[in-house]
Amino acid sequence: MESQELSLMPSTDADLLNFSAHARVLLGLTAIAWLVHLINFNGWLSQLFGLRPRNFWGLIGIPLMPFLHSGAKHLTNNTQVFLLLGWFILTQGIHLFYVVTIATALISGIGTWLFSSARLVVGASGVTYGYRGFLLMYGITSGSLIALLLTAIVAVRDYWKITGTHRIPSQILPGENRRMAWDAHLYGFMGGAFIALLLGDMRLSHL
Repeated sequence: MESQELSLMPSTDADLLNFSAHARVLLGLTAIAWLVHLINFNGWLSQLFGLRPRNFWGLIGIPLMPFLHSGAKHLTNNTQVFLLLGWFILTQGIHLFYVVTIATALISGIGTWLFSSARLVVGASGVTYGYRGFLLMYGITSGSLIALLLTAIVAVRDYWKITGTHRIPSQILPGENRRMAWDAHLYGFMGGAFIALLLGDMRLSHL
């Protein structure tokens, strides 16, 4: 009996260490975004480091755009999806999380820089929509019901946000272009789906 109890300890410790590591990654990135938001009063950081399509200096916005937001509502909306979908991807592997996050940020940023008609774009929507595309495609190819369920939950939430009284805040800063910057959403979603197909040999665990 004593040997059995000892054999269970490494597994339990490993689970706790994984949980702690996942929490540090997810909450750490979230804390950085909120700290930047507190510093970014009047949008001065967004004006300097936001993504400006087809502008050489605007290239800096590709890696920095996910940490810049047009307001607290915009950041709150992205934070909710980031924590929900990001946590599930993290439970499948921290390296997978980094691959999906970085790849979708780059694909959505490059696509927006090349093709968007907006003058200045900020926000982590490219990444969060990348998570949507990734989990949808992964759920289909791997048969993960959890991935499909999470995608459906976020889709219903998005529909309510768009059609209800609480609309999704624009990624465009005041005084720039008042329309919704759908470009980052589209390219992020496509990037996430592409990454899922690219990693088709891997399979999400069924929780």
